[in-house]
Amino acid sequence: MIIPMEWEGEGPVSLVGEERKQQIIELLAAKGKVTSTELVQLFDVSKESVRRYLDELESEGKLRKVYGGAVKLVGHKEPPHLERIMLYREEKHRIGQYAAALVQDGEVLFLDEGTTALAVIEHLNQCSLTVLTNSIPAATLLIDRLNQGQFDGRVVMLGGEINAKHARCSDSVTESLLERYYVDKAFISVDGLQAEAGLTCLDDGKAAVSRKAIEHAAETIVVSDSSKLGLRHPYRISPLQRNWHIVCDQAPPADWIAMLEQSGITWLTAGHPDPE
Repeated sequence: MIIPMEWEGEGPVSLVGEERKQQIIELLAAKGKVTSTELVQLFDVSKESVRRYLDELESEGKLRKVYGGAVKLVGHKEPPHLERIMLYREEKHRIGQYAAALVQDGEVLFLDEGTTALAVIEHLNQCSLTVLTNSIPAATLLIDRLNQGQFDGRVVMLGGEINAKHARCSDSVTESLLERYYVDKAFISVDGLQAEAGLTCLDDGKAAVSRKAIEHAAETIVVSDSSKLGLRHPYRISPLQRNWHIVCDQAPPADWIAMLEQSGITWLTAGHPDPE
């Protein structure tokens, strides 16, 4: 059997290359994202070859390149809560565990309706807290853990009109209720995270509630899996601000490091040793 050779430069379309590109699309459909490292190992090719595959697929409108790999295209439409909760579950678990270690006994917290912020709740153990949230799944999980004695304290549901698709409240009523409180720590999830654009999302109501929480927080902790890095969406939440914490499953992009240091922003890579 003659196996077609892959061309590394310009030339005829490689059958092997096209097959590999199709595998990348299938991986994205199943997992939501792929990393360049896993593709190098899977195909046993150079990083340059993987970069070319991703460039070609992005130019064809079949994926979106992000730092360290690529993600499935979702356009400017936010996936439903039940779909979002299935994406990047392992990464969100690690982020939630790491972010929860930043919480101190007796604090007042805000947890938004993002599924990454939801992962923080599973690791709030043996402490007394007041937790504000506009997420129905978060409120339900907090109630369950209170009843099981996993932690002690109060749960405040920031109500308003319920968005059934996203299982959250994010209207003017939600904002007015949040206006009444100050919190020690606000855990903010995002749809996009860029050095220049800051925090962005796919829903104006979510953006407004997140902005209000940041205004009323002594400390902001951004929780984001790496598929959000480099993305910018229509609704701006906030520029990156001094003394924030960002908890992510990957190290920061190399070209962010100087900005982070100058801004006093602490980047915490989940999976590394627990924060002190």
